[in-house]
Amino acid sequence: MLLNPVLAAAQAAPQEAADVVINMRGVEIADVADQISRITGRTLILDPAVKGVVTVTSSSPLTPGGVWDLFQSVLRANGYAAVRSGRAWRIVPAANAVRDGGVPARGIAGQELMTRMVRLSNVPSADAARIARPLVASFGSVEPLTAPNAVVITDYADNVRRIESIIRQLDGGGGATFAAIALKNGSAPAVAQSVQNVLGGDQGAGTRVAADERSNTVILRGTPAAVAEGRRIVASLDLPGGSTPITRMFRLNYADAETVTDVLRGVLGLGESTDNAVANSLSTGNSNPFARLSAQGALSGGATGMSSGTPGSSLPTGTGVQAATGTTTPMMQSTAPQTPKGFSTPDLTVQPAPELNAIVVRGAPSAIASIEPLVRDLDVRRPQVLIEAAIAEITGDDAEQLAVQIGTSGAVLNRVTGAGTSFDAAGPSLGAVLTALGVPAGSILGTTAGGFTGNFKIGDDFSVLLQALGTSSRANLLSTPQITVLDNVAGEFIAGQNVPFVTGSILTNSSAATPYNTIERKDVGITLRVLPRINAGDTIRLQVNQEASSIASTTVSRATDLITNKRAINTTVLADNGSTIVLGGLTSDDYQDVRQQVPVLGNIPLIGELFKGRKEQHSKRTLFIFLKPTILRDGVDASAAAKDRYARLRADEAQNAKRNSLLLAPPPARLRVEIDGIY
Repeated sequence: MLLNPVLAAAQAAPQEAADVVINMRGVEIADVADQISRITGRTLILDPAVKGVVTVTSSSPLTPGGVWDLFQSVLRANGYAAVRSGRAWRIVPAANAVRDGGVPARGIAGQELMTRMVRLSNVPSADAARIARPLVASFGSVEPLTAPNAVVITDYADNVRRIESIIRQLDGGGGATFAAIALKNGSAPAVAQSVQNVLGGDQGAGTRVAADERSNTVILRGTPAAVAEGRRIVASLDLPGGSTPITRMFRLNYADAETVTDVLRGVLGLGESTDNAVANSLSTGNSNPFARLSAQGALSGGATGMSSGTPGSSLPTGTGVQAATGTTTPMMQSTAPQTPKGFSTPDLTVQPAPELNAIVVRGAPSAIASIEPLVRDLDVRRPQVLIEAAIAEITGDDAEQLAVQIGTSGAVLNRVTGAGTSFDAAGPSLGAVLTALGVPAGSILGTTAGGFTGNFKIGDDFSVLLQALGTSSRANLLSTPQITVLDNVAGEFIAGQNVPFVTGSILTNSSAATPYNTIERKDVGITLRVLPRINAGDTIRLQVNQEASSIASTTVSRATDLITNKRAINTTVLADNGSTIVLGGLTSDDYQDVRQQVPVLGNIPLIGELFKGRKEQHSKRTLFIFLKPTILRDGVDASAAAKDRYARLRADEAQNAKRNSLLLAPPPARLRVEIDGIY
């Protein structure tokens, strides 16, 4: 329990006896409780689970008692309850209030939770409990007692009094049996009145008839003959069209009207709507939740098209090839109004009103009452999940190259008129260098093939190529994509470029020398796709698709287009709230030692180095991907996370401002602050 120091003061009289006007908008519920404690003089103890922002206003002055009743209504609307504990009041979730115990006291306001024992004179306690259970709230309870013959009811005070009144009516007289009949079409108060009028004669003497409007149930108690007759009367009155249809509008606070409509459509057995992705994911559990994201994003589509090899030229007619096409973002699509899709059953018609974020329902009162609890259960604030990913890659490359290449075409020892060596282990061969300089091929012997070459030829050319190179490189690559998504909703984050790749060429009759290239655009950069599901105990199930790609700076032999480096991971993991897990990683160690030499000559001490070429290369790469999910249950958590990220951004900006010259020595390489925390 969390005890507010201000609220923990000894219970005292209200500070001001005068009436007060309440006007608190968007205030933390803990601050509201603080003010209520000051006004009413009550000591309030807040459970740690009691959080959120509420709005409390009154149009006219209220007494301290009226302020307390208003506070009780606010608690009830947000799923909380006030439970008396000695001289103090504990504010707890309504679901825990029954477990912790109600308030067996008199004079309790209707918004307070209470427990009351109702003694019975004629009806067995087990039968009375069976009738009362459908009438209590989802968190309430009805327990029968055998000694004494009584039932114990725990619920909000107004509902407890209503149930007690029904039980008292049934317990009057000496009837031997009873029945509770749920109506499908008729209205419970109207049917109950008709049954009471019919059974008002001698046969119905001592018969009790009660109606529960909320559950649309008629309850009968009396002699077996009277109850049987009452059943027949109820059945004859409960016919389709027997009650006047009514229209109700459910205003939604958090849920989407069209989503709720689609869920109701599926629950009532009318099939699912393929137009609402959220409702479909809730009902079907799509195995590939990221497929829709790839089709909707402006960057994530694979747009294809044609382009000419000559800038400004147009595509010839008759080729059957379209101009460049691609995905269209939702902002670019037609904004023509579309009628929201509702549905109808024999008993019910449901139509969403997206402009008001409400659903309009028309039908029999019993049919509307049957869906009302489901609508209220769907209209809850869904928590969000802040997902922080870190892609850390550390690379190191060391290489050493050494080679000597010689070539001559003049007379050597009056016998051999041309000789040379050519190695490509340490870089371009001597022949490649001379060709690039414009020297005719074959003018320097030994440069047209690898190794050692000699023949008889008159000439006076001589060349020597000495190659020696040592390289060392280190790199730390760190990417930290972050995204906030609703619970059980797929989200996507993309930061990169949409790069064109040539996938084919077409030659036309009119322009045989200028091909038309087929272009396919692909995303290159950081992509994070994730679907979180919050489980019990703040455990989060995450479907993650993480990809980091980049354009390679080096080329590959015989490759005619761009080369991309790609690192991707697709997995499903469980993580605790606020904990960091490793999605995967890779460590590679590549060592290459290439040696080339002229046989025999390369083995001669000292002189043999003139007939050798060597390249030694060592590359090491370490890659790890981390993930940290954080649950944001309300506006307080979301605001705190936003302020924390903004503070980090300002700190980075201040640090970068100090680096005002490229000539200054760079700071020591280290990971960012938030990633240090992840490690």
